[in-house]
Amino acid sequence: MNLMTMMLAGVAASVAPVDEPRLKKDAGQEQPPAIVPAGPDPVYPADFYTAFQPQTALDMLERTPGFLLSEGSSVRGFGNAAGNVLIDGQRPTVKGGGITEILRRIAASRVERVVLLRGTDAAEAQGQTLVANVVLRTDAGGSGNASLTIAHTKDGYLSPSGRISHARRIAGWQTSIELSAGVERFPNDGIYLDRDGNGTLTSTRREHISANAPEYGLALSTSGPVAGGTLTVNLRLNRDGYSSDRGIDIFSGAADGSPDGRRDIAYDEKGRSGELGLDWTRRLGAGWTAKLVGLGRIERYSTDEDYVEGAYRGLSSQLEKPTEWVARATVSREGDHVVRPEFGGEIAYNRLSSRLDYAEDVGGGLMPVALANADTRVSEMRGEAFANLTVKLTKKVNLEAGIAAEFSRIRVTGEAAQEQSLSYLKPSAALVWSPSGRTQVRLGARRTVDQLNFGDFAASVNQADGRPLGGNSGLRPARVTRALLRVDHRWGKGGAIAVEAYHQWHQGLLGYLILPTGDEALGVLGNSRQWGVTTQGTLPLDGLLKGARLTVDGTWRGSRMRDPVTGRRRVMDDIAAQSLTAEFRHDVPSLKSSWGVNWTAAEEGRVFYTGEVLRWRDQAVWGAYIETTAFAGFKTTLTAKAINGQDYGRWRHFYAPSRAGLLSGSEQRRQKEGAIVSLALMRSF
Repeated sequence: MNLMTMMLAGVAASVAPVDEPRLKKDAGQEQPPAIVPAGPDPVYPADFYTAFQPQTALDMLERTPGFLLSEGSSVRGFGNAAGNVLIDGQRPTVKGGGITEILRRIAASRVERVVLLRGTDAAEAQGQTLVANVVLRTDAGGSGNASLTIAHTKDGYLSPSGRISHARRIAGWQTSIELSAGVERFPNDGIYLDRDGNGTLTSTRREHISANAPEYGLALSTSGPVAGGTLTVNLRLNRDGYSSDRGIDIFSGAADGSPDGRRDIAYDEKGRSGELGLDWTRRLGAGWTAKLVGLGRIERYSTDEDYVEGAYRGLSSQLEKPTEWVARATVSREGDHVVRPEFGGEIAYNRLSSRLDYAEDVGGGLMPVALANADTRVSEMRGEAFANLTVKLTKKVNLEAGIAAEFSRIRVTGEAAQEQSLSYLKPSAALVWSPSGRTQVRLGARRTVDQLNFGDFAASVNQADGRPLGGNSGLRPARVTRALLRVDHRWGKGGAIAVEAYHQWHQGLLGYLILPTGDEALGVLGNSRQWGVTTQGTLPLDGLLKGARLTVDGTWRGSRMRDPVTGRRRVMDDIAAQSLTAEFRHDVPSLKSSWGVNWTAAEEGRVFYTGEVLRWRDQAVWGAYIETTAFAGFKTTLTAKAINGQDYGRWRHFYAPSRAGLLSGSEQRRQKEGAIVSLALMRSF
């Protein structure tokens, strides 16, 4: 039975009427509770998740029908960077992975219910199409959980990771702490085939990579009453790294006999970060709430690469120090009111200092190589004022409208010092129709402004690919207008499907070009369009197998722009035409166990440099797992990832003097990491 057949069968089984007397006679298996709509928003009580054996709130969200957890993004500021999760109606004051840490620290026993806000129930959810509000029990006592995972990779090594967390009320403050540590390994074997412009094989390279990534973290949060409101403090400290040794045997022509040369690349990354978030919320009466947010983040990253081949040596060292400070204030009205406004403003200061030292030795000793903006400091002061309004036009139709004004000043110091002031208006509007508690339809449009990556202002170098890039101090962000139509439908005891069609217009899209200095760097290419359809669905398969369900998450997209190098139309950089994952899961309550298989479809994209087209392809991957709570006090999970291996393909086509010229050569690479088998033990206390 193929995937499409299973999906159609699941829909038929879920929509078809169910004979109640027959259900009651089924082998003593408990039925999950029905989903209780709260206006347009479905509610999943804690009992709904019992069959999934959750240990934490994170486990529960991962099994919420039709919901895909978003960590948020690493963009500067707070308003546009947060994810799609609320805790008791409040957005956690964290960035970059912090939501996962918070959810891991919440024991499943502390969760009363999960409410899916489809964009109209709270000011905190405005601008989002789907937000999960995790509602905690008010009578919950102290709780915690601990986990230990041992992973086995194809090189025969074991990689441990573990975490322990505890939450309890201390002097009236709800406090939690988590300690985590672990290491991941990435063994990899690859082969490269180099050809000239006529397609003749000129060399073959066989590569072996041994890499590992250690990570250590401390997360602490506490919440309690202050000045008539509630103050929440989140602290995160992380230390991580990545190091690899690449040994490459080089053959002239085919890989026959002994290698004709050898290349060794040692690569090392080290990073440290600290983040402090403060959130003070106070109810003002008549449904009004005031909220103040403060966030500070300091990071330090170093990257060192040593490339040796015969008499040649390339040595690079880069140090980056990002810093961010954010202050945000909002006043909003929530609840069942005809008009629900939200007003606020945000000020953010960001800075990045970057220094790159790059030298080459071609036989006469190391000699420095100059790159544009190798020693650069970039700073931005950005302010934003915004107003959002939700109006109940009828009992079933809401209007959401908003306007934001953004002002920023970007200053670059160094070799190419420059300062620019930018301002943008960002309007949004949506009509939301909720004909029932099961279905919601959203038609909307929103204008946003992409944020510049400060690293693109500074020079960088990829020695393995022989690609030095200069920094461009004159970068300006792209503006994006997105129109969408989304339908969200839920039924029965866990069925859900959401389909969204969208079209985007990009103004001032960034891509690779040649600077006046002669260096290749990012710059403004022009305008482009992107369109697509996304689908998230959870389909119960009880008609085929009791306790089974299929979860699907997919996106199909297209794009078009005019290439300034060739003058022809092409797709946007690094945009995969499709992304698709599916999981089949079967819960067996009588055995206190579950098992499942998952599949990720192949993905492919292209990156267009001025003299090169790089095409990458990640092959389809299968995985499987089995989990049980049959062993007293523990949840045990055995997982196999990438059962069929992890294959990565890459093709580079070179042109002279640019992509408008003739093909001068190509490089084909295939890498394989292999399967990863892990055993995890988790216990709540």
